[in-house]
Amino acid sequence: MTFSARYRALVYASLVASFLVVVWGGVVRVTGSGLGCPDWPLCHGQFLPSLDPATRIEWTHRFLAIAGGVSVAGVVLWSFIVYRADRRVLALAIIAAVLYPLQAVLGAITVVLELPPEWVTIHLANAELLLATLTILSVVVRWPAPRVASVSSWTWLAVAGAVGTFVLLVSGAYVRGADATTACLGWPLCGALSPVPSELLNTTAIYRGSPIDFPSFGAPAIAMLHRYIAAGVGVVVIAACIEAWRHRRDAPGLGPLAVATALIFIAQVAIGAANPLTGFSSWALGAHPAAASLLWCSVVALAAVAWRPASRQGALVRDLIALTKPAIMSLLLLTALGGMFLAERGVPPFGLLAATLVGGAAASGGAASLNQYFDRDIDERMRRTRKRPLPAHRVSNGLAIWWGIALNVFAFIVLAVFTNLLAAVLALAGTVFYILVYTIWLKRSTAQNIVIGGAAGAIPPLVGWAAITGSLDLAAWLLFAIIFFWTPAHFWALALLIRDDYERAGVPMLPVVRGDEATAWNILAYAASLLPLTLLLFIIGGLGYVYLAVAIILGALFIAYAFQLLRSGAVRRRAMARAVYLYSLLYLALLFIAIMVDSTLRL
Repeated sequence: MTFSARYRALVYASLVASFLVVVWGGVVRVTGSGLGCPDWPLCHGQFLPSLDPATRIEWTHRFLAIAGGVSVAGVVLWSFIVYRADRRVLALAIIAAVLYPLQAVLGAITVVLELPPEWVTIHLANAELLLATLTILSVVVRWPAPRVASVSSWTWLAVAGAVGTFVLLVSGAYVRGADATTACLGWPLCGALSPVPSELLNTTAIYRGSPIDFPSFGAPAIAMLHRYIAAGVGVVVIAACIEAWRHRRDAPGLGPLAVATALIFIAQVAIGAANPLTGFSSWALGAHPAAASLLWCSVVALAAVAWRPASRQGALVRDLIALTKPAIMSLLLLTALGGMFLAERGVPPFGLLAATLVGGAAASGGAASLNQYFDRDIDERMRRTRKRPLPAHRVSNGLAIWWGIALNVFAFIVLAVFTNLLAAVLALAGTVFYILVYTIWLKRSTAQNIVIGGAAGAIPPLVGWAAITGSLDLAAWLLFAIIFFWTPAHFWALALLIRDDYERAGVPMLPVVRGDEATAWNILAYAASLLPLTLLLFIIGGLGYVYLAVAIILGALFIAYAFQLLRSGAVRRRAMARAVYLYSLLYLALLFIAIMVDSTLRL
């Protein structure tokens, strides 16, 4: 596909704008201006506050984030409207559309909680993932032609370098968040060979041992762990650059990216060394995170250019990931997060949050893999699903079964150990219900399959709530009910789009059994039922006016879309069904984001 010059320019501009946001975020951290605006989204209760130095720095960061967001939104919209036929562009646009609003939410949480190191780290990690997404999109629009060079094993070295660089970035963010930046006054080891400056003696937990000793606890250990990671990642990155240079004729851009990546890495090491050797001068403190983000973009670009889709190992990894249905998983995890935030009446503890997300992702992925095993005969007869790993015979039946079982066992262990037994049992019950009740029984026997079977998709907010409280109350069951009544409207809209597929496969979906008009009436009924349910959650769940406004607007729009579907004739029905289907996804995501934001800000 050929991309217009204006579209390419907008993609590059959004990458530069997002990079500036990350760089200025480093300035905010270095200058200690993270709470220059102690509230969110305003600053000292105003849009334009009095600009003392700390406030000016933080306000500039937010302004750059808004400007970057506008450019990212432009890229996403342009991609959806003009280039949605290119699956790579569409996937990257969807990822960017998720990561940018998530970045705003994480920024709000970080400010409200007064900069805890865990949330500072997550905030930066999400920003770097957005940078990586825009970097890959820039590579795609710069070199859009598919590559036909032979498969190279060294490609995995480039991918490993990108993964390692991300780990290095996250560890560096944690060093800054834990106030361990100045804990090691020497380089490359921790101890200082010269006397410690008096100004540092009184301001930080520094290492006071021998220059040749290795600290094992506290801030010095955190700082040295970052250096150990840098050494290991450096070996991989330099090796990847050497291999990329050797294979520079395999793909356009490999040679220049190899040289640029190696030079940026060397410069980053020099800047890192300059920090302790210059007494942590302000220029070195500011340049270090900026160069790290530049290195990240360069390594990601190198890996994107080097990647060979035909790699056998890469294909197996992609198929195993595809078996977990990542898109559905992400929406389920968002609803689990909503349950956690509402139960906590704010931001959940970091450990519980991480364990619930990991366990929830594994349970969702395991259930999806088992579902595809039992549905493999149906999937072979449907155009929409015949290219999935099992019907396409790229993955064996046994591997899909054991992959699904292993993920569910892992999920149960993680949730039982790190949250509580109730959360673990609920997650496992969701999988069992999804497979035994919906997939094996209801899906093939009744037009009401998705009504009853949809209960499995409503389990995640219960898991999130139980992880926090160890119990379930009325507000948790209201979250369950919202998803339960949302599910038929969502899936019947999809069923209208692919009615022929379901008819060919012999699946008694509502449009096949009762026709399009009856399905449209049912979609309208379920969409209308969501409005009172979401209002009841406002009353019982203790949510504020931000949630109330969002729930009313989203609910009214859902009803309007469903009504338009009912009124549309046969010619427009397919287009309206697609609109209802896509809006239903947006509805659920925005509703649960509103729950999270309202619970955090308590407006």
